Amino acid sequence: DLAANDEAKTKSFDFEGISMELTTDFLRMDFVSEDYDFIVGTDELTIMGIKMPNSETGLAELSVLEFAQNFRLAMEEENPTEITEIEGIPTMSYNSTDSGEEQTVAVMFYKGADCFWAVCFVTEADDFEDSYNDICKYAKTIKCE
Repeated sequence: DLAANDEAKTKSFDFEGISMELTTDFLRMDFVSEDYDFIVGTDELTIMGIKMPNSETGLAELSVLEFAQNFRLAMEEENPTEITEIEGIPTMSYNSTDSGEEQTVAVMFYKGADCFWAVCFVTEADDFEDSYNDICKYAKTIKCE
């Protein structure tokens, strides 16, 4: 019972070639949409992953930064932003309005042996600064096979 657990403990989440260390506060969503390969979340933070196999993208020779720049260009009209780095991880951040709520999305990019991952950290826009340290902490634990 999470309500009885005052202090969240570290919990590993694994999905088809990617893993991350979160806490027991996070729950895996079984209703993964066709747009995402996994979704985990709490009341304050949702993490969604998109796997792009090299066999489908033809981009295996790119670095993770080059892939991030291509991803950004594909979204530029909808979400104009630049690639920056958070904790050395290529990242693009933007605000989005979903169901009338303004959200901040930080998309972080990773490269595995045979794919790229775009991992989206989503909070309400007003909560992003408060969640920033946790996002950085969780992003650094992500490992790709």
